[in-house]
Amino acid sequence: MKIKVDFVTNSSSVSFVVMGAYISEKHISHTFLQKVKEIAQEEGRDIEIEDILEEIDDYIETLLSGTDVEVSTGPDYDCDNVMVGIPYTKMNGDETLNQFKERSKTTIEEKLGIKLDKVIHIEACWENR
Repeated sequence: MKIKVDFVTNSSSVSFVVMGAYISEKHISHTFLQKVKEIAQEEGRDIEIEDILEEIDDYIETLLSGTDVEVSTGPDYDCDNVMVGIPYTKMNGDETLNQFKERSKTTIEEKLGIKLDKVIHIEACWENR
C-alpha cells in the first residue's frame, strides 16, 4: 500500500499548511527595517518605510530564502495577511512537535529580526483564479 504524506491538490487549488505565524505591521522592528534597508542598498535603492510596507512580502521572502520557511500572502494580499512557516514535510524524523515549533519560531525570528509571541498551526486553501 502506498501512503501519500504531503498535500493533495489539483491545478485549481493551493494549500498552505505550516507551523508558523501571520506577519503584520506590528512585527516590524528596528532590526527588520535595517535588514530591509541593507537589501535595498544592495539593489542600489534608497527606501522609505512606506515602500517597505508596500513590498513587505517580497522582503520577507528575500530574508527567509535559503531556509525551510515558506511565505504566502494568500489570494487577497494585504500587509496583515503574510503567512510564514515551515511545512510539516520539513519536520525532522527525530524531532518532536515542540522542537519543530521552537525551530519554526527561532528561524523566523532570527531571519526577520522580529519577536513573535508564538507560532501556530496555519492551514489555508484557496482556489487559483
